Amino acid sequence: MTAEPQPSRRTILTTGTTGAVALAAGTLGAAPALANTQNPPEPATGGADRRGRFAGKVVLITGATSGIGQATAYEMAREGARVFFCGRREELGRRHEREIRGFGGEATYMRADVSKKAEVRAFVNGCVSAYGRIDIAFNNAGIESPKAAPLHEQTLDDFEQVWRVNAAGVFLSMKYEIPHMLRQRGGVIVNTASISAEVGFATIAPYNSSKHAIASLTKVAALEYADKNIRVNALAPGAVDTPMLRRAAEAFGMTYEQIAQDYPIRRIVRPQEMARVVMWLASDDATAVLGTDIDASGGYLTG
Repeated sequence: MTAEPQPSRRTILTTGTTGAVALAAGTLGAAPALANTQNPPEPATGGADRRGRFAGKVVLITGATSGIGQATAYEMAREGARVFFCGRREELGRRHEREIRGFGGEATYMRADVSKKAEVRAFVNGCVSAYGRIDIAFNNAGIESPKAAPLHEQTLDDFEQVWRVNAAGVFLSMKYEIPHMLRQRGGVIVNTASISAEVGFATIAPYNSSKHAIASLTKVAALEYADKNIRVNALAPGAVDTPMLRRAAEAFGMTYEQIAQDYPIRRIVRPQEMARVVMWLASDDATAVLGTDIDASGGYLTG
């Protein structure tokens, strides 16, 4: 009778005793499930799935002409959602609308500036007029601080400009979205905050403080509407490969490689990775999650 091969010390150290025994017995799969943090899936391609996990859902997105908002619009449309999105750059918005429709998705672009009350109200009402409801709202529009400078060198105009878009924009969006969700007896809201909502960053006081405000607004809204079947959360991105990050890197004279060293995963994440977190928060897989600012930075806030 042939003796069973004995696991090596390295096998025991790397798989544990149970894993080593399973390997020796040939019962542990040859390709175990592994974390894919360093090699995330490529952006989705191909046509829209009209029976996807968001089939028939109406998704409203602000600030979707580039970056995280754009990626989320595309990913949601590929999963069958009917996407109604805005941004200030009409040419880009129309191009994205055509591209989404080109792969079989359903999308409607409407120009809107979230810092302006009348335009936010018209945008939200436009979504309801077009599609009859709002199942998911992703309040993503935002801008960075116009300049990097100590607080005493920042101007009130710059401060107010950032707050009007980032903080007031989220406030106005929820103000007009929530009444529709109350009438339809439910909905999901995701707001784009930032790791800047959790920690301080020198020289960008307008941006940093506005993101703290978004995290706070998210918590307040989550508490006020949880028992009304309206779930509110926020997303906390870190360094994401977007036009905003490219501008920031240039302003601070830093390369992506240098920026990535501040993150445990040592890389810049993709907008599509943020879209997938938004989609998880918007899905029925996250029904017990509310009032949180989800760290999707690649571990920046862990230490």
